[in-house]
Amino acid sequence: MKKQNAWLLGLLALMLILLAPVVGHADGDFNIKHYQVNVDVLKNGDADLTQRITYDFDGDFHGVYYNQDLQGIGKADQISAAVEQNGKLTNLALSQSGQNNTVKTTQSADWLKLKVYHQISDAEATFIYHYRLHGVITSYQDTAELNWKIIGTGWDEALHDVSITIQLPAKNVDSLKAFTHGPLNGKTSVKKRQGQVKMTVDRVPANQFVESHLLFANAVVPQNDNRVAKKVLAAKLKQEQQLAKAANAKRAQEKRRR
Repeated sequence: MKKQNAWLLGLLALMLILLAPVVGHADGDFNIKHYQVNVDVLKNGDADLTQRITYDFDGDFHGVYYNQDLQGIGKADQISAAVEQNGKLTNLALSQSGQNNTVKTTQSADWLKLKVYHQISDAEATFIYHYRLHGVITSYQDTAELNWKIIGTGWDEALHDVSITIQLPAKNVDSLKAFTHGPLNGKTSVKKRQGQVKMTVDRVPANQFVESHLLFANAVVPQNDNRVAKKVLAAKLKQEQQLAKAANAKRAQEKRRR
């Protein structure tokens, strides 16, 4: 009966893959203790992305799913994955076999889907994903823009200790402006001298996104071919002012309720 239950749970998890970026597939429960994202923007407007997601598993698991939303950007390639457990790093082979310590990849115009096979029971492990995303930056006539929900809304578990770092391919970016949309208790640090933006939040509730919106000079990404012949900077800044006003009003309302 236990094996039958585990199989049914696996089928349920497979159906839920369309709704959730990551779900465990097997017989048990888990929580996500740390979620770290590093985004290295390239001069051509692409980005190298590395995600480190630490799970605490309670029960028997055969692995996890991970989905990357590709809507509005180009394809993903140079894909690799690994698992760090008990101080040991295990690189996962890209394979459609479904064998232990492999990762199955599926890609469409809208999604990169990874199905990781790694047997684990009552333990903690960090799953590491690396790939290149194409067409992340749009260059307008008066500004370059990154506007991306780095963490989507499909999580059915809260994320803890979340850290997102975006590194631009230039230093001393005086034009750099950054706005974060998501949990109201998050913090955004803009380091113009380093050309870097860092977002941190202690906890992202289930089904809530974290979106990063960066504006900076086109000279930072001189090789970017993703160009739009219009000016948008004033309108983008006005929109962010309106969003900030609404967020501050919501914070004040929540404070009065306490």
